[in-house]
Amino acid sequence: MTNDMMPTCAKCGKPLLEDMRFCPYCGQPMVAEEMERFEPAKGEIVTSVAAPAYIVGREGVFAMAMTSGKLIFARIQEVHLDRGKTELRQAGIFMPGSSGSDNVSRFYEMSPEEVLVETKDNFSLEASDVSSVHLSFDSDDGGKYVIKIRAEELELTFTLPYDKYYRDLLFRLFEGRVTW
Repeated sequence: MTNDMMPTCAKCGKPLLEDMRFCPYCGQPMVAEEMERFEPAKGEIVTSVAAPAYIVGREGVFAMAMTSGKLIFARIQEVHLDRGKTELRQAGIFMPGSSGSDNVSRFYEMSPEEVLVETKDNFSLEASDVSSVHLSFDSDDGGKYVIKIRAEELELTFTLPYDKYYRDLLFRLFEGRVTW
């Protein structure tokens, strides 16, 4: 039973709800001129984020935001977990608020320049300046990666949680320069 006042799809004629932007039957856009246009981001964008990162010789906790050619280390807040959330994480169950660091997903919505200026301690490395990356595993505290990066006059050592995804990100950005 359809209501005569309900809008219909101009292409297939099926009844639609007023707030629909596309016909669920044929995919036809409802009002093209009112539709928001999707504009892909221009320039360099944050493509992945790994956290928490602890940098040797620096105070605090960082997130490692990556672009196609840059590592950005952004200072974040460490969050104290209650016992229940800690147990869930150890069991491999993730839920909002169960991370040991603050919301790092916000970096995906920021330009690399915005990430860099968010906190005075933030800094970046150009991937092209990195000559070598040494990756090792430390079994303390449930396991973590130890990453040593060498660039021109800089040697940076930091840790990331033991997560295959984080390892793969480093291999992809520093292709041919990562050793175990």
